[in-house]
Amino acid sequence: MKHNPTEGAMRAAKKIERNSSLVESIAEVIDRETGLRELVEILEQIIAEAGDLSESRSPELVMRAGAVLRLSGDSAPRED
Repeated sequence: MKHNPTEGAMRAAKKIERNSSLVESIAEVIDRETGLRELVEILEQIIAEAGDLSESRSPELVMRAGAVLRLSGDSAPRED
């Protein structure tokens, strides 16, 4: 299954390459080599399946995981 590159990979690729025709392919390489796409999907599944149990036992951890998912998935730039 082909996925679009994550927003985080797209931001990184844009900083690396100014040629817009290469940005998406660079972002795909970043996602593939870092495993970011897989990590995001696995984390989303864990949160979804654990549901209330995770929320009741470790709400701080669920909040941090959600923040990381939002950061990698939204278009807001990461603060350096």
